[in-house]
Amino acid sequence: MKGAEQGIEENIETFFALDYPTYEIIFSVADPKDPARAAVARVLQRHPEFPARLIIGDVDVGPNPKVNNLLYSYREARYDCLLISDSNIRVRPDYLKRVVSYLQPDVGVVTAVVAGTSGRGFGGKLESTFLNSFYARWMHVAFRLGFGFVLGKSMLFRRSVAERFGGVQNLSRYIAEDYMAGQAMQRLGLRLVVMREPIRQHIGSFQFSAFWARHIRWGRIRKSQSPLAFALEPLLGAIVSGGLGALAFHVCLDFSPRIFLAIHLAVWAVLDAVLIRHLEERWDPLALFYWGIRELLAVPLWIHIACGNSIRWRGNRLKILRGGLVE
Repeated sequence: MKGAEQGIEENIETFFALDYPTYEIIFSVADPKDPARAAVARVLQRHPEFPARLIIGDVDVGPNPKVNNLLYSYREARYDCLLISDSNIRVRPDYLKRVVSYLQPDVGVVTAVVAGTSGRGFGGKLESTFLNSFYARWMHVAFRLGFGFVLGKSMLFRRSVAERFGGVQNLSRYIAEDYMAGQAMQRLGLRLVVMREPIRQHIGSFQFSAFWARHIRWGRIRKSQSPLAFALEPLLGAIVSGGLGALAFHVCLDFSPRIFLAIHLAVWAVLDAVLIRHLEERWDPLALFYWGIRELLAVPLWIHIACGNSIRWRGNRLKILRGGLVE
């Protein structure tokens, strides 16, 4: 946990209502002055009988601040099955039963698609649209094509298995500890599994600058881990692919580029609308408007990502090196 995000108490309350026979909750806060500490304390006071605790402090094992934050909790957890979750996630009562059901003996990590919900303001709506179209779509496609990866917002694994690659602390040199955990598990011959059910990220009000900075960070992480896939990203959006298709149909078949582009964008928009409607808790009448803005921003965002390798994350300025290493 880092900072008191909007709706943080409502988010973590949902973890106390899980329909599962035996589990504990550990909250990890690095700085004793972090406002997340007070939020956790209030929730713990409302559940004095529950096996939950707050661990404060971090271990400086590398430049990744999230790994440093997690390490005490990782070592102190009483059970072998560990589920790492971010503090902006809200879960349903059957969440733990569902995610554990995927953890078969040949599975290294179980992860999930993130559905953005309750976005408010221009930045919040764009954040929801990005999560519920571009990210959800290509995460499923990647798994279908055998290029699965792990998202740290929901990451279930066995500590005894993770110790075979040196444990969580061995991921501290990388900016994307979740992605590298998945890579390490695959090198052990284990599968990565994505749940059919999405997990829901409570977004709330979001400034455009915060939205842009978050996606610069995510994009530069993708660029460091998979440079070829990142280079092809403009082709994975509706506008660039539609423009190229319109040109090809015009040159080869003398078909009207305007008609082709209109049909292409309409079909793409309808398919994304179906996906957004599936992932959102309620349908926003302006969803297609924000979808159009998202598509228009895709190329400028990609160019900004391509023009640098540094990010700001959890109060740190970090430089991402080749292969996802960070300093």
